[in-house]
Amino acid sequence: MELDGSLADPQLGVRYPHLEPLAAAMVDEDLEILHFRTKASQYEVAIVARMCLTNTGTEGRRWRVRGVIGTRLLFRRFVAVYSSRDGPAPLESARAHLRALRWSDFEPQVAAHEAGWGQLWGSADVRIDGQPAVEQVLHFNAYHLRCAVDHDPRVSIGARTLSGRGYGGHVFWDVEMFMMPFYLHTCPELARELLRYRHRTLAGARERSRAQGYRGACYAWESTVTGADVTPHFVRLASSGRKIPVYTGTQQLHITADIAHAIWRYWEATGDAAFLADCGVEVLIETARFWSSRCTPENGSYHIRGVMGPDEYHCNVSDNAYTNYLVRCNLENADRGVRWLRTEMPRRARELEGELGLTPAEPASWLQIARELYCPAPRSDGVIEQFAGFFNLDPYPPPGVDRDAAPVNRLLDAERIDRMQLLKQADVLMLLHLFPEKFSRQTMLANYHYYEPRTDHASSLSPPIHAAIAARLGLHADAERYLQRSLWLDLSDEMSGSASGVHAAGMGGTWQALVFGFLGVRFGQMGVEVDPDAASRLPRGWTSVELELAWRGQRYPVQVRR
Repeated sequence: MELDGSLADPQLGVRYPHLEPLAAAMVDEDLEILHFRTKASQYEVAIVARMCLTNTGTEGRRWRVRGVIGTRLLFRRFVAVYSSRDGPAPLESARAHLRALRWSDFEPQVAAHEAGWGQLWGSADVRIDGQPAVEQVLHFNAYHLRCAVDHDPRVSIGARTLSGRGYGGHVFWDVEMFMMPFYLHTCPELARELLRYRHRTLAGARERSRAQGYRGACYAWESTVTGADVTPHFVRLASSGRKIPVYTGTQQLHITADIAHAIWRYWEATGDAAFLADCGVEVLIETARFWSSRCTPENGSYHIRGVMGPDEYHCNVSDNAYTNYLVRCNLENADRGVRWLRTEMPRRARELEGELGLTPAEPASWLQIARELYCPAPRSDGVIEQFAGFFNLDPYPPPGVDRDAAPVNRLLDAERIDRMQLLKQADVLMLLHLFPEKFSRQTMLANYHYYEPRTDHASSLSPPIHAAIAARLGLHADAERYLQRSLWLDLSDEMSGSASGVHAAGMGGTWQALVFGFLGVRFGQMGVEVDPDAASRLPRGWTSVELELAWRGQRYPVQVRR
């Protein structure tokens, strides 16, 4: 039997073009040493490995062993990974770490590893009676969500996690709005680290706001380790060389309010006073300052011009409903945060006010803008206009066009799409998903029936939100259809993009669709509350769902059975 256990990839340049191989400064016959530098950030990464064949006392990388029928060959491997973030000599550190390990340490290390994963399955497992395939998909999603984050506030989660190079590892609103609820209610200590990343990159957000001519902090649409915005301004088509403009970096400003929203939700879910005092209130203040300078007064109201909502098919719009509602929450919660800090920790409040130059009257100005900010109300039939003028756009689909047919290349046809009532993903419905308590069932139903036929779901973020809304409304066929699409998106490679990495936001959204949509979970004074109609919402063939949810330091078992 022959085994090549080397970690070296002969196609390194093709698979990992962001890495520059470095010649190993040392040679060790017993160890495999890989040494790289990242081209963009200039980090050094060292990977050192040891491998042995158990009960032989020999180590190596490539093996040729005579096999005997009925004989078990057991190979073991230790791998140490260090980067220049861990110290000035990552290669030496990795080598020393690995040399210090003994093969007698192997089983205890495996046991510790299994115990760590056991904690996750104890908190994040979802059990669905008689549905092993669905359970397996949810385990697959939980695995990818968990291994994408650790107790490290220097980094957040790239759009495709660590599973692929899609989007260059950049951080989007995906984390706060789609993945965060999973962490909040399964492992809230990790949610804290993800939000600390946003606090650590506050300087980059401040610089971005200044560059636009505004105050406070405006977070990047595509963020990296510094918080600087790395969203491309255009994409070039390989076939023709044509440049297609990209407006997300300059206009999808709702991410700033999304982050503020996630901070407040974390505070509500955990009561973590230390985080709110040390990090949260500062972010709320700076984001509120951005919006107070970004909003435009006109005819007794405030408006937000020149933005793009979650639906990325329409740019340079005014008063996007999702954005304006989230901005109002941002302004109101910033005021709440400051008042809480002044009451509970007056010394820290004085310290922060001095650092930021916050005057006693400034929070009142945020509330004034929040009260006067135009947030479109439902019209007579209950539908909320996605943005000013949306109702006047050309209808979609055009006569004779099958809505379920493969969508045209939206980039190539952006100008025509911009004039149509066509959505890439949930926009107004995303607002209703976040704040179901603020809108009546009739309003939710009217907006679902209006916007669902106008959405082509070209984003993995869209199906789970539609599943959640449809489940709340008792639209069983739609809810199940969108849930199935969400569940199997990566394992079926439905969008032909999973080779670039898994769609982690879709995974987080699927979890939300199950918990908040089908089960109708809400959080209140009594802890976790499940909708009384949850049993009737369960998909066909499901007899029960069991899970646990974290809320304010306690874990609550949830069971819904037909």
